[in-house]
Amino acid sequence: MTRILLCLLGINLLVFSLRAQKPAPINFVHIGLNEGLSQSTVVDITQDEQGNMWFATHNGLNKFDGYDFTVYQHNEQDAHSIGNDVIRTCITDQQGRVWAGTNAGLSLYDVDMNRFKNFSFEENGTRLEINAMVEIGHKLLLCSLKKKLLLFDTETMELSQELPVPALSGLTPIALYKLDTDVYISSVQGLFVYSCKTNTLKNITPKELKGKEIHAILLQSPIRLWIGTEGYGLFRINPLTHEVRNYTHNPQDGNSISSNYIRSFSLDAQNNLWIGTINSLNIYNETTDNFSIYANDPLENKSLSHASVRDIFMDSQNGMWLGTYFGGINYYHPFQDRFSNIQLTNKENSLNCNIIECIREDARNNLWIGTNGGGVNCYNPRTRTFKHYTKKEGIGSDNVKVIYIDEEKDLVYIGTHTGGLSILNRRSGRIETICNNRTNNIYTFEPTENGEFWVSGISELLRFNPKDKTFTTVTTLADGTPFPQIQATHILRDSQRRLWLAGQKGLAVYTEKDGKLAPCPALPSPSPFNDKIINCVYESRQNGVFWIGTRSGLYKFDENTREIKQYTLLHGLPNKAVHGIMEDSYGNLWLSTDKGLSCFQQKTGKFRNYTSNDGLQSNQFSNNAYCHAQNGLMYFGGINGITTFKPEQLPDNPYTPSVVITRLKLFNQEVTPEDGTGILKKNISETRSITLSARQSMFSLEFVVSNHISGTHNTFAYMLKGYDKEWYYTNHIRVVSYSNLPQGTYHFLVKAANSDGKWNEVPTELEIKVLPVWYKTWWAILLFIALFVATTAFVFYYFWMRKSMQAQIRMELADKKRQQELNEMKLQFFINISHELRTPLTMILAPLQEVLDKVNDRWIHKQLEHVQKNTNRLLHLVNQLMDYRRAELGVFHLKVRYTSIHQVVKKNFLLYDRTALRRNITYSFRSELEGREVLCDPNYIELITNNLISNAFKYTNEGQSITVTLKEENDRLMLQVKDTGQGIPLHKQSRIFERFYKVDSEHIGTGIGLSLVHRLVELHHGEVKLESAEGTGSTFTIYLPCRKEAYKAEEFATEADTENEQPIRSANSVEMFMTDAETGETETAAEETAAKGAAEEPGKPNRESILIVEDNADIRQYLSRELGKSYRTLEAENGEEALNILKEQEIDLILTDVMMPVMDGLKLCKHIKQNLYTCHIPVIMLSAKTDLKEQIEGLQMGADDYIPKPFSMALVTTKIRNLFRTRHRAIEHYSNSLEIEPEKVALNPLDEELLKKAVEVVEKHLDDVGFSTDEFAREMFMSRSNLHLKMKALTGESTNEFIRKIRFNKACKLLKEGRYTVSEVSTMVGFNTASYFATSFKKYFGCLPSEYGKKGENQQD
Repeated sequence: MTRILLCLLGINLLVFSLRAQKPAPINFVHIGLNEGLSQSTVVDITQDEQGNMWFATHNGLNKFDGYDFTVYQHNEQDAHSIGNDVIRTCITDQQGRVWAGTNAGLSLYDVDMNRFKNFSFEENGTRLEINAMVEIGHKLLLCSLKKKLLLFDTETMELSQELPVPALSGLTPIALYKLDTDVYISSVQGLFVYSCKTNTLKNITPKELKGKEIHAILLQSPIRLWIGTEGYGLFRINPLTHEVRNYTHNPQDGNSISSNYIRSFSLDAQNNLWIGTINSLNIYNETTDNFSIYANDPLENKSLSHASVRDIFMDSQNGMWLGTYFGGINYYHPFQDRFSNIQLTNKENSLNCNIIECIREDARNNLWIGTNGGGVNCYNPRTRTFKHYTKKEGIGSDNVKVIYIDEEKDLVYIGTHTGGLSILNRRSGRIETICNNRTNNIYTFEPTENGEFWVSGISELLRFNPKDKTFTTVTTLADGTPFPQIQATHILRDSQRRLWLAGQKGLAVYTEKDGKLAPCPALPSPSPFNDKIINCVYESRQNGVFWIGTRSGLYKFDENTREIKQYTLLHGLPNKAVHGIMEDSYGNLWLSTDKGLSCFQQKTGKFRNYTSNDGLQSNQFSNNAYCHAQNGLMYFGGINGITTFKPEQLPDNPYTPSVVITRLKLFNQEVTPEDGTGILKKNISETRSITLSARQSMFSLEFVVSNHISGTHNTFAYMLKGYDKEWYYTNHIRVVSYSNLPQGTYHFLVKAANSDGKWNEVPTELEIKVLPVWYKTWWAILLFIALFVATTAFVFYYFWMRKSMQAQIRMELADKKRQQELNEMKLQFFINISHELRTPLTMILAPLQEVLDKVNDRWIHKQLEHVQKNTNRLLHLVNQLMDYRRAELGVFHLKVRYTSIHQVVKKNFLLYDRTALRRNITYSFRSELEGREVLCDPNYIELITNNLISNAFKYTNEGQSITVTLKEENDRLMLQVKDTGQGIPLHKQSRIFERFYKVDSEHIGTGIGLSLVHRLVELHHGEVKLESAEGTGSTFTIYLPCRKEAYKAEEFATEADTENEQPIRSANSVEMFMTDAETGETETAAEETAAKGAAEEPGKPNRESILIVEDNADIRQYLSRELGKSYRTLEAENGEEALNILKEQEIDLILTDVMMPVMDGLKLCKHIKQNLYTCHIPVIMLSAKTDLKEQIEGLQMGADDYIPKPFSMALVTTKIRNLFRTRHRAIEHYSNSLEIEPEKVALNPLDEELLKKAVEVVEKHLDDVGFSTDEFAREMFMSRSNLHLKMKALTGESTNEFIRKIRFNKACKLLKEGRYTVSEVSTMVGFNTASYFATSFKKYFGCLPSEYGKKGENQQD
């Protein structure tokens, strides 16, 4: 019985102690509106494959990457935005896709394009909202709508009301929960479980749950199913035994569940059940079968942000996410509890000051904490309660520097700043304070060997006697030497009972001898610490090793080897100021600094640093404020409280997620898929390679790592491989920019380390291809190389050519000089010849005129007139040559004077009036200077006028016009001669004023006239302009200055010059110019009619017709007159006129000149010989071009003969006679032969081809009685008349005779064969009857067909 009572008593004590002990605190990280959350009401949570957290709110779907929020809200203008702002649920399926159920249906997040695909479901015109959903299999979603369940196919993207089990259609769902292949469905009808594996639905509602609304379901194990209800508390069901346990709120029991309204469930990494209710978070304690409650405490910054917990989610790193109704998100991970802090709060039971000066632990495991302003705080770690001792309770000062606990006497010695020494009796609570001028500052307190204490103030070392409570100043050492004051702030007694005094002026080691201090040579001499500020000294568990914390870093002193080693920032120490040193059970040193805590691994020599980001009270710690408790906890005090932890249980964060590139910007503008830049085909986070053009030279990349344990306290390293030579490290900057990268392929590498410094092994990689600028592309380089080679070759060629050209120029200059000399010689020769020709020409013209006056014979008179006219023309050409030479030699001296220029020009104009009238040319003179005198040289004007008018008449035909205009424009005399004649081709106009240049060769002349005009105008200081278009005429305009300033003094005519005027006139008389203007058409119409009429006299047989084509009227009339004696002649001035005659007349031969206007002889010949109707006509060419090459060209055009000018009339008539004789013989041969041989009859290929085709057509219709000449002409593609004329010209026979000849030829062959009768032969050759055939045959051959057949047989015999 006694044992039972003792056991019961022990159990009651255990339970009491467990209940008395508060649950371990949970420090939540709050994430809310300030951090970017769109709304504080979070109803559902999920996580994607990249580690991003997704939060469903009633104001959009939120994506959180650990640093920033991306909020997706509905935009009516964007069809790819999420379907609705009210998000009721969100899940991640087995393929990693995020689905959201909204008030407007279902939305699927497209990670590649960073947009949504929306699917709406309507019933009675109203869109249905999705309240919950779970995945069934790999392609189906079971969706909970307001009053029904529907199935959504994720492959076809279609909604179906056909559920796997028909009974599902009858459920009104409230909540869905899926584990493995089972789906738990709470409904108005009860609790059901659907097995995806067996496709069965089972009602598992216990009687205790009937009629109760279920909001949360979780299966913890096969024997533990948790059900959360609305107002009926928590139920635990054993599915195997159907045992039910109900947990409800009991106000009298602090460990009961906090509310009967359950909202959510989740299991943590230790399989503990987390329960979200409407007023707090509850964690079920399986051992005690009760609940730890975590509520919202406004006085606790890291408590639950809001009481109502709507959703709980455990992420891939075992972190717990709580969505609250009005408090946003709460995040917790056990790793965040590695460091706990004891700090001042608004609660009554807390530290009363956060600035810690010293920490000591007593035998009862209580912590005595000295603060700067709060006195002494006695902390009970078990009950987490504080007791405060301040100046109000009797201590000398609230600024406590040192605490020493005398466990034997139960006394606590408290050293203060400015308050002396206070002694607290723990039993009675009485405090005694000792303070005077020497002892008002107490910084250290260390027992002596004889029960007293070593005490240090600011400037001296004291010895305190606790019995009589007196202080003695230490002034000398044991050997009598003065004691060196080092302003000690720390005293250590080592394992050898030596005292290490550390202070503002160095470090010293002493031993106690007879109550006095004796120097100990432990440190090397001279000591490196003499000028250092020493904060603390720690004796390591390694024999002879001391660690010394200074403001210059950490020192290791090995007494055995006498070696000292310093550790600074270069070795990894976070800060040079080391305030405290402690060693854990693994031999690691823990150092407090001004930049956090540092763990130094003595074996590896590496530092692992922790900062406020890891949960420390702050980064700054205090001297002497550290304590290693008996239970292994370490306490470090700083300026914001105390940080406590157990080193052996301090886990490292093992999670090192990969870095995700979240954003690409180009010129500070974000690049998205399908934005027009063409860089991204899908989201940058899903892209492995991008290509940038040379113009896209400035871009930036933003990256993130979703390591929620570390939060934003990650370290990044990045490098652009191919550009950067080393890794670059950053803690806060997550954007990297590059600009003006050279062309090439780069690889952007980025990796991250978590808050514990652990790096992920494989960096995230993005290939970046930078295309070259156009001038650096391969084709541009090839082009530049080609250009360089070409330029080099050109430069080389240029200098070579320059050298060659210089040599060539020298040679050309020499040649030019020789050519000029030769030209001068030639010109002089022509001038001399001209002079010599003038005499015989004169001797010809003079007697010729006398003969003309005396001869009466008309024919002789006509011939002599031709001789006279052409002799005058030759004399004109000779005189023109002499005039040009005289102008070049300066014989024409310019002598200007005021002259009635109208009279001068009009006189010369009237000389050509009869010529214009005879040639039917409209000839007019327009002058605005009548009655006015103009400054000019009348002799020059006369020469210019005659040459221009003569040239105009030469190229103007009948019916056209010539206009001479004279006026003054802008102090310049303008003389203009305009014609509507042939005009000058554009490509010849630039050379029109060159000497000896002629536009064509048809007109007689030397090409000197216009050149002489140009020369005379230049001598007159004027200019000449030409306006001409081929076919419309030419306009020559002369401008001569009228102002005196334009002429030199010697160019003015004096009175003596005027009185004794002997003007140098042209060698040509006016009559010579008129002769040149004549075209030779002097015959009257009556004479022409007579000449034509003489061609064919009545009563004579038809003669051959000859067409004479010649532009020179004299030669044409001469040929027509001579040939008209024997032949019928027709005349044409050019080739075009000849072709018109050919269309109307039957011509037997054509005699043509080569050089003619409109159409020359070569073109005429080509046209005739290529025309089927005229190709049989012989053509003879007459030309002044006597070169062999030109003769061959004419013959190649098809001419039958070529006769050069000047010609013999006898030769012409002989050649014509021979051509006609050859033609007549060919026709005669044809007539005498029964066979038709086209190659012997035709004189050209066209005629031969025509005859062959004619024979083929007739033979084709040989037996056709109705074959007529009309049908023959149709098959020959000719008119009947043209075919008749052609056959007549080629064979001398008509078309009918040609057909009859072929038929009789065939009949003869058939009769000679003797195989057919006469009747059969007649039918075979196209005769109606045998009698008609016999009659025609006898008429053609002189015998009957039967007789002809017998002759053939006799010949064969």
